[in-house]
Amino acid sequence: MTKICCVCQRVENGSHWKEEYEFAENERVTHGYCPLCFDVIMAELMESRDDLSAEARVVPSSGQDSSQQTLCA
Repeated sequence: MTKICCVCQRVENGSHWKEEYEFAENERVTHGYCPLCFDVIMAELMESRDDLSAEARVVPSSGQDSSQQTLCA
């Protein structure tokens, strides 16, 4: 099965990723990430996760004593 990057549309050909590729008739295709796009996506996900962690704060919930707190994001 031939793998196409779902972001940049490069095609995996052995251990290389090519921008131009001629598909054979009835060639089976699947989608994934090339190594470059995978690194970019993972960096964005890690940054988003860090941003969410920084925004999370602990605030007292109404109607509860101060020893019980709720995590709000």
